[in-house]
Amino acid sequence: MKKSLSFPLSRKHTVLRAVSGSIMPSALAHWLGVRAIAIAPEQIAIREGLRAGVAVGTVMILALHLGMPLMAWAAFAAFWTCLVDPGGLLRRRLQTMVTFAAAGTLITGMISAAAGYGTLPAFIGLGLCSFLCGLARMRGAIATQISVLAAIVGVVAVCYPQTPFGALHLSGLFIMGSAWATLICMVAWPVDPYAPQRQACAAIFREQARMTRRLLQVGMAAEPESLMQQNTISAYRRDIRSRIEQTRAKIEVLSASALTSHTRKTLLPAVEAADRIFIAVMAFEHAILSGSPAPTPLARRTIRLLASTLQRVSREILSTKPRPDALQRQIRFLIVVSEREDDLFAKGARLCATALTDLQTAWQKPTPAAPETRPVSAPARATLPTRLFLRHAARLSVGVMVAYAISLKLELSYAYWAMMAVVVVTQPQVNTTLPRTIERVAGSIAGGLLAAIMGVLLPMWSILLLVFPLAAATIALRSVNYTLCVMFMTQLFVLVTDLVSPALGWDVALARSINNIIGSLVGLAACLLLWPERRSPPLPTLIAAAFKANMQYAALATNPQPVDWPHIERARRTAGTTSTQAEIQYQQARVEGLRRAEYLNISAEILFLLRKMAGAASVWWLEQTTPPSAVALQRAELYAKLNKDLASAQQDGTPESKVTLEALLAQLRCLDLDVF
Repeated sequence: MKKSLSFPLSRKHTVLRAVSGSIMPSALAHWLGVRAIAIAPEQIAIREGLRAGVAVGTVMILALHLGMPLMAWAAFAAFWTCLVDPGGLLRRRLQTMVTFAAAGTLITGMISAAAGYGTLPAFIGLGLCSFLCGLARMRGAIATQISVLAAIVGVVAVCYPQTPFGALHLSGLFIMGSAWATLICMVAWPVDPYAPQRQACAAIFREQARMTRRLLQVGMAAEPESLMQQNTISAYRRDIRSRIEQTRAKIEVLSASALTSHTRKTLLPAVEAADRIFIAVMAFEHAILSGSPAPTPLARRTIRLLASTLQRVSREILSTKPRPDALQRQIRFLIVVSEREDDLFAKGARLCATALTDLQTAWQKPTPAAPETRPVSAPARATLPTRLFLRHAARLSVGVMVAYAISLKLELSYAYWAMMAVVVVTQPQVNTTLPRTIERVAGSIAGGLLAAIMGVLLPMWSILLLVFPLAAATIALRSVNYTLCVMFMTQLFVLVTDLVSPALGWDVALARSINNIIGSLVGLAACLLLWPERRSPPLPTLIAAAFKANMQYAALATNPQPVDWPHIERARRTAGTTSTQAEIQYQQARVEGLRRAEYLNISAEILFLLRKMAGAASVWWLEQTTPPSAVALQRAELYAKLNKDLASAQQDGTPESKVTLEALLAQLRCLDLDVF
């Protein structure tokens, strides 16, 4: 009988977890988030990094001791095996690493042997391998991980031409490195298989606490808008909304089986509670930023209490067995605050207390595991057409062969770095290729320069010692930020190459940077020029959709007739997600071309006003009274009319793309979103 692998965390593991959560300052993480640079500091995996450092470092020490430069191939195999480890249950991890080890061993032997027979067999083998690896993406997320790294094995192996016997020797080194890394990952430092989900869920409450705590500074300032710029306000809401939706998706894929049901029943109610509390946090923010009414001492006390409560919940979620009684004191204080007055902050405190009480009940009395009725991963994959993966596989194959041809023509050293860049940069959809290209080039240049400095200034023994921390940092940061991961990976590969081929100095780092730039540009060109697909909806269309969704939410929030909670919650989530999609597209447009400054300025103001409308709608919903006041009735009539006009325009056949941004901005400016 299988047992759950939810290991209780010891004091040592708690310290490691605390260190991993504090390496990246929250201010820096938020500064990057405002600039649309994805970063998740809570996902720093120190123990996984230590395992990778041991696996790679021991192989390199053995290679230098035996005087076998080719044994660096085993070190690369160990590193790639650690990188392919998906986390989670032991059986899935073992199956993934064994599959990659088998595929990598086969690809190593076949591609290196093909390259040994000449250029034409190398091109044929490389193109076929890249196509099959690109096509394997259609089998899901884990298959994507395996296929990307297997393609990297192929592009590196083509630069190691061997005789059939030499190819067999190279395959043996690969399987040895993979087997050693698998053994280390399976035995050393056992971890909670659901730690990423717990960390992501705890991060929602932690970010909400930071968002709430910032309101104390704004509430005591004379000019709140001078301290909070529009991008900063929108970035907090966008980040929290994205975290809620992404974490909910990560948890909902867990089945109701005995192995995962406890985690699912613990975390899913927490996400739902965070979503409900988000209404109160947005309402508080909107009330303080509008400056009317001014926050009272009781309001500031409510904000401090809510911030500390959210921080407490975030710490409790990190435990494998959260304690329901740990929330009792905070819930009682929120109830006391909500009973003293009947203003917005009291009603928000009551909403938060109710949400936390429901969470406490869910932790105390978990519902029995229901039969699995959700669609499994196969139907989910069917939503993406096979044509998309065929096009991606063809692009990848052509892009890799073009990069290989360029490297042969220019006689580039370490040509596999250019082809590796093509494999990593080329994505099935072009919208994700450009950001990955920028991140790859930036990380490679920064890592190459640092590695060059270390390779020139440091002695050989110190470079060997650096292999361990660099491998650990690469694995630890792989889920945090891609640029950081590439930066440390570049240093690792350059220094390992420098160890097995000494006295190269700056050449290795320079070759790495140049080849990565060439490969990244080739991958980007392949996505743009080869079988281009339809781009995502343009920014005006996304903004129009966000405008419509937020207007529908405002109409429901101001409706004097009672609206059931699921209906209004669905409208609020739709408004948040559509605004987030439009804001992400806006950030990408800023990166792609700054010449459309006026167009982007209008878009930024519209998106900020939509976030303001969502906050005002949360306030209006919280402040509903029976019977409604005359002002509330007038507001309800206005938003009902605006929502009806939007629906009528859509029925008349007016597409959202035909609505100009200037018209949307003019309509939003006419609304007084600061009035309560």
